[in-house]
Amino acid sequence: MTYAEVLERIMRGDYDDASAEERSQAVRMSIQACAVASAAVTIQPFPLVDTALLAPIQIGMVQAIGRIHGHRLDTKSVLEILSTLGASIVAQNAIMAAAKFVPFLGWVVTISMAYALTWAIGEVSDHYFSSGRGATSEELRERFKSVYRAKREEKQREHGSNDSLKSRLQQLKEAFEAGLIDEAEFDRKKQDLLSDF
Repeated sequence: MTYAEVLERIMRGDYDDASAEERSQAVRMSIQACAVASAAVTIQPFPLVDTALLAPIQIGMVQAIGRIHGHRLDTKSVLEILSTLGASIVAQNAIMAAAKFVPFLGWVVTISMAYALTWAIGEVSDHYFSSGRGATSEELRERFKSVYRAKREEKQREHGSNDSLKSRLQQLKEAFEAGLIDEAEFDRKKQDLLSDF
């Protein structure tokens, strides 16, 4: 099943008769798509904008996971669920904003953080809905922290050290400043490097 087919089925609310495997696959595909989208939007260079860009992606993901599990949620309900994670999300967004003030390395950090943050929210949402909305706040917070740490470490291992990426980004910047590549080529290559992260 493609992402488009899964999204269309979610929007129709067509998971009432779905098997556990179909629901699980739809949840995984939703989390993956939203985590990648979250990482992509953090490529923009402005501090404090990430939260405004990430929130709609994360709210939509929680709504989609709720629908897969048979729940219809308005934005207020989703915000209540996210508030259970409270300080964790606020703290991560504050760290991402601060990291943007560090050229190149800050972008790398925010990409892995946004990916892991969104993935953790998705995993916790899946647990919350699959448990019949009976999970405790403490259980959700602990699960969030555990998944977030694991995903962030996995993402960093998967793409090598930050120093390696920082070095490649610095080389790209130096090539641009030396006039070896134009701004369009610089932007394209930077996007390629960061999207591979």
